[in-house]
Amino acid sequence: MIHTLIVPGVGGSEHDHWQSWLQRGLMQCSRVQQQNWNHPVLSSWVAQFVKSVQQIEDDIEIVAHSFGCLTSLAALDQHPELCRKIKKLVLVAPANPARFSENGFARDSQTDYSAYFHQLKLLVPTIMLISENDPWLSFEDAHAFAKSWKIQPVNLGAVGHVNVASGFGPFPEIKQYLNSEMPMQHISNTDEGKYFFKFAF
Repeated sequence: MIHTLIVPGVGGSEHDHWQSWLQRGLMQCSRVQQQNWNHPVLSSWVAQFVKSVQQIEDDIEIVAHSFGCLTSLAALDQHPELCRKIKKLVLVAPANPARFSENGFARDSQTDYSAYFHQLKLLVPTIMLISENDPWLSFEDAHAFAKSWKIQPVNLGAVGHVNVASGFGPFPEIKQYLNSEMPMQHISNTDEGKYFFKFAF
């Protein structure tokens, strides 16, 4: 059986967040625990991610949100030996690497992580869900990162940061996608250029 690993972003995904809702609804599921949810130091968060993955014996699908997406990508880049266990990586509303540096949130005088994340090579099957009006990553920047990573992003529409503030909450589509075991080709586009979940049950 595959194990779902939830990787929250800053704040840790509170009880009403869709990641917490998803975790409650899955049999084999756990989450990465960070020492300080409000201080996003990438190296520390990566270390906690690695520890979590190493403790799981089953194959893993990762469901990450916001800075948790950056944590997951960096961890798999820096620890490629983990990739053999990862069968699927789902990135939901990634945060913009330009907003972070090695000490946490980036300041004007600090070098941010944009260049590092643009050069990453994805080593596991990955899907990226983006929003047209995400305050943490512009639609244009989301497409730029997706192009760098050679993946086709899934446009969920104008849904903010895909968090409690924007109505997520329960997110049944992502649970259906994880449970369906359908290949990523079953996520297809419409004539309007937006992408929606398509399932064949």
